[in-house]
Amino acid sequence: MTERKFELAIVLDAFKKTRQEDGSLVMDEYIRGYDELCRFFDMLGTVFGFITSDVREKMGILQGYRRSERGEKYVLIQAMLDFEIENDLTRKKTHPLSGSRTLLRLHRALAFTMLFMSKLSQSSDDDSSYCMAKDAYNESLANFHPWIIRKAALWAMYTLPSVGDFTKKIAQPNMDKGKTKQLLKEKVACIW
Repeated sequence: MTERKFELAIVLDAFKKTRQEDGSLVMDEYIRGYDELCRFFDMLGTVFGFITSDVREKMGILQGYRRSERGEKYVLIQAMLDFEIENDLTRKKTHPLSGSRTLLRLHRALAFTMLFMSKLSQSSDDDSSYCMAKDAYNESLANFHPWIIRKAALWAMYTLPSVGDFTKKIAQPNMDKGKTKQLLKEKVACIW
């Protein structure tokens, strides 16, 4: 059985549903959006496996809190923050980290992803996806990684396909490049 392909529309839907009318953010939708982003990271190739496993580990921590006896405190992101601050859980340095610290680390990966996708949405087929990924990484995640991780991440980015091939990979069946790039722009605008 072939695993389902990454779908931009699912990411867009999940992150749209994350934000409620009152401005509150729903944890389960945030996690659903990230689950789909993991398919995106998987699509980048095996050298990006460290990103996928790190994101999945953090998603698992948040899902564990949602399934716990205090799960109702983790339905909304602000409720989680309030609960953990009131109970002095944000300073916890043992595994699993607090939901707040875990969410912060996930959000850093989201910043990289959004910067990269924003650059892709504005690119031409001849542009270098490596350069876009490198710039997005240096503007976001690199600030939080030690030297060896930064070098490994930049090396892994050399394996990215051309922008044209990359766009084909993330396009839905029967979707042209223009529509794919428009969907990327919508996704970035929705999340950012």
